[in-house]
Amino acid sequence: MEIHFTFYAVATGVIKLFILMSLGYAVYGAKMVDDGFVDKLSLLLVRVMFPCLIISKTVTYFSFREYAYWWVLPVCAVGFSIAGMAIGALVLRFFRGFRSPREFMCASGFQNCGYLPMNLILFSFCGAIADRLLIYMFLFIVGFNLLMWSIVPLFLAGELRKSFRWQVLFNPPVVATVLSLLWVAVFGKGTMPGLIMAPARQLGQASFPIAMLTLGAYLCRYRAHIPLNKSPIIAVMIIKLLVFPLMVLALLLLIPIRNDYRFFLFIQAIMPTAVSLVVIGAYTGADNRFISSIIFYSHLAAIITIPLWLEIFHMIFKT
Repeated sequence: MEIHFTFYAVATGVIKLFILMSLGYAVYGAKMVDDGFVDKLSLLLVRVMFPCLIISKTVTYFSFREYAYWWVLPVCAVGFSIAGMAIGALVLRFFRGFRSPREFMCASGFQNCGYLPMNLILFSFCGAIADRLLIYMFLFIVGFNLLMWSIVPLFLAGELRKSFRWQVLFNPPVVATVLSLLWVAVFGKGTMPGLIMAPARQLGQASFPIAMLTLGAYLCRYRAHIPLNKSPIIAVMIIKLLVFPLMVLALLLLIPIRNDYRFFLFIQAIMPTAVSLVVIGAYTGADNRFISSIIFYSHLAAIITIPLWLEIFHMIFKT
């Protein structure tokens, strides 16, 4: 399947996302919502709305015959995160005495693999290609979530070695994906009754704007625009938005894979730092001031870097 896009479509898609984020920022700044409301809204997204989106899209569009190499995507997600954290660990050697090394490594290793690319896909593409890219994203998120909602909280709290339990791997988005794949394997694509599918689809569609509003509220909450230490933030931005995309692009030039897989993996590689880190940081006692600042500035820079990287991709692979 060929991928067709323009610089204008991608750039306007990113700007539309920032309009939604800015609205969330303004709503929180005007004290229309409080911390408790934002935290509960975030939990609602993770535990209900995003799983509903996964179920509705996967059962409707996924089939094992059409997505023969589906397992590659969760494996790549784990590989992306580990590679990014490893680069972060190496760069940390230049910041001796920095008080938030775990936060630095996580910000370097975990990208916004769900909310931003999901909305970018919907704003920039339509029809079959949008649905296919969303399925790729849900499969990719399986590997991402295995680490993000289980390993990362323990890592940020400094309790990974003594408190790990296998049960933490089964968080709502992962469970929703596994159940969706099992449903398709047993009953086939598009077989879920409308009585169940209709409300799941409606809840899932609502997750798009709510996710961006929630992100904007978190950025305002932690005064992300006023960083305490600029040098580590600049370093993470260079890792996430320049070094890592360049590394992945070089690999994609060497590996013979389908163009839609190649395009999707590159989209993931050029994403800014994961929004979920600030949610996890809130209940693990992490340095959320640093995390929120890197999220804010990496997303701000992504307005420019995402369209530029995709234009480079377009020039190289002639999409």
